Amino acid sequence: MNITSNRSETLNTSMEVHHHSNQHENKNWKHYFWEFLMLFLAVFSGFMAEYQLEHKIEKDRESQYINSLLADLNEDTIVLTETITEYNGHLKKNDTLINILTGTEIKNHTNDLYYFARSASRSVQLALHDFTIKQMKSSGGFRLIRNQNASKAIIEYYNRMIFIDYLQGIELYETNEYRKMAINVFHPAVFHDMISPDDIVLRPENNPALLDNEPKTLLQIAGMISYISNTKLGLIKAELEMKEAAIKLIALIKKEYQLN
Repeated sequence: MNITSNRSETLNTSMEVHHHSNQHENKNWKHYFWEFLMLFLAVFSGFMAEYQLEHKIEKDRESQYINSLLADLNEDTIVLTETITEYNGHLKKNDTLINILTGTEIKNHTNDLYYFARSASRSVQLALHDFTIKQMKSSGGFRLIRNQNASKAIIEYYNRMIFIDYLQGIELYETNEYRKMAINVFHPAVFHDMISPDDIVLRPENNPALLDNEPKTLLQIAGMISYISNTKLGLIKAELEMKEAAIKLIALIKKEYQLN
C-alpha cells in the first residue's frame, strides 16, 4: 500500500507541475505587452511627477532671485545718487583749491588752502548691492533666469562695474600721489588737528604757515588736483549711466515678469 500511495502522489505532483507549465505557456504576447505597458506608465508617471516638482522648485527660486535683484537695484539707484552727489561736492572744492594755489594772495588765505587741501585727499568708493548676483553666480543660479531679455540686461548692467572699478583705481593712485606731494607743503600737525572726532574736516581758525610756498611746488599740486578732478568727472559720467541702466533694468524686469 505504501508503494502504491507514493506512486499516486508522484503522479499527482507531476500532473500539477505539468498543469502550471501549460498555464505559463498559454500566456500570449498581449499579456506581456500589457504588463510592460503598465510598468512603463508607472515609471513614466513617477518621472513626470518628479519633473513637475523640480520645475516648480526652480520657478520659485527664479522668482526669489528676481525679487531679490529688484531690491538690490533699487538700493543701487540710491547709492549711485549719493555717490554722484559726493563727487560733485569734491569737484567744487577742488576747483576752489586750484584757484587758491594758482592765485597771488596765498598768504592771506592759508586757512582756506589748508581746508580744501585736506579735503582733496578724501574720496568715496561705490559699493553696489551685489549680494544676489554673486550668490547666483557662485551657486549656478543664474541659469534659472530663463527670460533671455532680462538675463542679457542683468549681465550688461553688472559689467559696467568693470569700467567704474578701473576709474576708481586710477583715482586712488592719483590721490596717493597727491598725498605724497601735500606732506611737503602742509604742516602735519595742522592737518591732524583739522579732523574732528566724527571724521569731518574742519577749517583752521587762523592762517597757518606752509612748509613750502614756492610757486612751482604749488602749481604742481594744482596740476595733480586737476588730474584727480578729471578722473572724478569720468566716474560721475559712468555712474550716471549706470544709474540710468538700473532704472531701465528695473522697468524691464517688471515688464518681462509681469510685476507691479
